[in-house]
Amino acid sequence: MTIKKQIFITNIRAVLVTLIGFLLLPFAGRIILTSISESSGFTIRELFELFRTHSDGWSVGLFSFMCFTIFVIIISSINTLLTSRLIKRIVRPLKPLAEGVRQIRNINFSYRINYQSDDEYRPICDAFDDMAVKLEASAEEQRKNEKNRRELIAGISHDLRTPLTLLKGCIEGLDTGIASTPEMRDKYFTIIKNRAADLEHIIEQLFLYSKLDIDEFPFTMRTVEITPVIRDMIEEVSDNYAARGLEIHLAEDFPDIKVNADTLHFRNVIMNILENSVKYKIKDKGRINISASRFNGTIILRFYDDGPGVAPDDLTKIFDAHYRTDPSRSKKGSGLGLAICAKTIERMGGSYHAELPADGGLAIVIRLPVNQGE
Repeated sequence: MTIKKQIFITNIRAVLVTLIGFLLLPFAGRIILTSISESSGFTIRELFELFRTHSDGWSVGLFSFMCFTIFVIIISSINTLLTSRLIKRIVRPLKPLAEGVRQIRNINFSYRINYQSDDEYRPICDAFDDMAVKLEASAEEQRKNEKNRRELIAGISHDLRTPLTLLKGCIEGLDTGIASTPEMRDKYFTIIKNRAADLEHIIEQLFLYSKLDIDEFPFTMRTVEITPVIRDMIEEVSDNYAARGLEIHLAEDFPDIKVNADTLHFRNVIMNILENSVKYKIKDKGRINISASRFNGTIILRFYDDGPGVAPDDLTKIFDAHYRTDPSRSKKGSGLGLAICAKTIERMGGSYHAELPADGGLAIVIRLPVNQGE
């Protein structure tokens, strides 16, 4: 019941009590006189006549005043009781609301009021519960981001330490004369060159990820035909990856579809997926299949390799920054590749997820909206 209805009903009750009191007052007087008449032996008329004869005007007025005063006291008491009940019913919902504010102040975002009465407090309490739900989700997201940042820092520190240790060892070897022959010096210089390249790649990936994370990396979106972009890129890199033990197979029935994308960043997405496949391949000759299909205004790109795959619980985690399924962290790389892919696809208005094919391996699935002119 709404507060307006409660106040209205309380006022109606007060008026009814007053009217009923006025109506019952003569009956109450008659009952009193009847009792006196029966005890004294006089009739009611004789009592009135006796009272009028033996009392002056002051006594009559005093009696009337006392009767009126008693009546007012009774009516006021009843109205006060009704008003107190109304105030309690109005104030009662404020207690859980105040408790909710105290819980939120104490960082307990799981507290819910769950108000059930259908009155004016219902929207307020429902809004409070919605706010608590959003605050709880925001706090959980903040905790998750903080955990990811700590893992990112730890992972990057690990990845930087390994090449730096090798660089330091090679430089000390050259400085102390351990590399005494031309062959050993050439070997040390090659190691230094490769490890410097690793450091450069890690720093570039970290820079790219940080810029994407704070939404400050420039994107040049334009309408492009997706098929030529992918075919040209695969043709450029297929020999290099074949030498590294990864065969790339592009489906023949690639649809000719136009999308809005940044070509440079889109090529970087494909490169990161290929790097992830070649890094984790378990065969001497790994394989990755790339296919595409059109569905409900989107193009679906599927990158399916025959690697070890991941645990089902890890499917949603592989796009987190610096997440790795290898606990020993023995795999080389920054661990940011798929995280960069995820943020890039999001910036281009698409979506992504990972799947576990029935025959093993891992599939990265990307959806991009088809150009509206298509």
